[in-house]
Parts: sequence; structure tokens; C-alpha cells
Amino acid sequence: MVISPWDGGTRLYEYALDVRGAIHELVAANVANEETPGYKALHLPFKEALASAMNGEGPLGQRVTHPRHFPVIHSDDHVFLHLTTSVVGSGPDGNTVSLEKQMTLMAENSFLYMALAQFLSGRFNAWGAAIDEGR
Repeated sequence: MVISPWDGGTRLYEYALDVRGAIHELVAANVANEETPGYKALHLPFKEALASAMNGEGPLGQRVTHPRHFPVIHSDDHVFLHLTTSVVGSGPDGNTVSLEKQMTLMAENSFLYMALAQFLSGRFNAWGAAIDEGR
């Protein structure tokens, strides 16, 4: 029996990294639009987005019109189905971005992304050690 390094646990880490990357992009977009009048901060809840990614939704399950076509993200598609906008904390210009909150989210998300990457790296290192032992 051949065991693939892309087992369920490895795929979980892969999807979790994709979700953390999407969250990072959203937070960066929020920070970039901090002073844009009327801009509503975007939020992507990790748990719901990960469940969607595991079910093939989001950037890993893109739409195609023919089975032989390459998947393409359409400009009108949301990255994930659970993308929400913040309507709380609107200033006089209608912008809902809190720079302090976004920077906190960025630091937290970066830390969790690095932790996931280290766990995935450990899985690959274990596979490498097993292969080296078999030589």
C-alpha cells in the first residue's frame, strides 16, 4: 500500500494556510483603505472559511465552463462564501476600518500562519526522514 504525503492531515494544513493567506490579504486591503470614505472593512471567519475550503468551495473550487478548462477566479467572485463586511464603528465618512484592530488581526494571523507552516514543514521532514531510513 502506497501512502501519500497528501493525506487528510496534510490537506487540512494546506487548506488552513490558504485561508490564513486570504485573511492576510483582506486585512491588508482593509489597512490600505483606512482613509477611503465609505469603505466597509472586510472580515473572513477562519472556522467557516476552512470548512468551505475543505468542501471544495472558495479558491480551491473555482468555476469552469468545461472540464478541460483551467480554473479561473472571476472578478465578481468572493474568495470565500463567508466574507462579511463590518458596519459597526463607522466614522463620519462611513468608513468602518479600525487601524488598531486590523494591525492586531494582522499580527495574530501572521503568528498562526507561521505556526501552521511549521507544522506542515514537520510533516514533510518526517516523510523525508522515513524515505532516508529506507535507503
